[in-house]
Amino acid sequence: METGKLPQITPVPILLRCLQKIDFPHKLGFCDLVFGRRLANLGIGWFPTASGIHWKLDLANPTHRWIVYGNYEGSAFHKWVRHFLHAKAIIVDSGANIGQMTLYLAQQIPNGKLLAFEPGSKQANWLSECLAVYQNLPVELIRKGLGRGNARLYLSDDAPSLIHGARSYVSEASGEPIEIVRLCDELAARCLTEVDLWKLDVEGHELAALEGAGSLLEHHRIRALYVEIVRENGCKIREYLKKFGYRCYLIGSGGKLRVTSHFPEHTNALFLPE
Repeated sequence: METGKLPQITPVPILLRCLQKIDFPHKLGFCDLVFGRRLANLGIGWFPTASGIHWKLDLANPTHRWIVYGNYEGSAFHKWVRHFLHAKAIIVDSGANIGQMTLYLAQQIPNGKLLAFEPGSKQANWLSECLAVYQNLPVELIRKGLGRGNARLYLSDDAPSLIHGARSYVSEASGEPIEIVRLCDELAARCLTEVDLWKLDVEGHELAALEGAGSLLEHHRIRALYVEIVRENGCKIREYLKKFGYRCYLIGSGGKLRVTSHFPEHTNALFLPE
């Protein structure tokens, strides 16, 4: 798949390479227990990932190590994706960060398109470097954030530097200046009328992003949403999407969907039109 010049690859333990394609319960935690310290010492480089391609990672970051071990955040969502998406699907990934989900999702849609929204300059530059190597991936990097309307806001980050934007949040007061846009406007500018999957994880700014896509949600032009839901904000997201006829599911083992009235304080949920 490589079309650009692939940088020098840093190898990982042979046993880990053998385990990358094998799925088993609690794999990410088990692998980090066994390999975590050794991989962390490798730092930043280009590594073979469980997705089948190489990616620039900082293995001092535990979430980056997940990409080496297996499916990012576990296999359940990825199993569901493989059954749900078609080759020409349109995906929105916001915030895309360094491409943790982008590198998996883009490979599922060889004839489709993935819009990767990432307003943070460090994260977007990192992702851009990876996409320059894999130019055949159908990804357009958009250096903007999604919200309820066009605005100039800020991106703040209270996490250690090795987290690379995983805890960045939109602020009206301080941080890196960023541009906020509505999803419906960005789709219209590209003559796109529907989205097959919207992955939405923007550290508390999810509701504002959803409000900027109200017309799409009203007519069910978004076939599925995979959204981070956290405590009270998660309740607001569920109620908002319920108004448009979207039902909330958790994804169990094997990619099976289940309905529940009890949610963990911090999880990801799938929303589908009823």
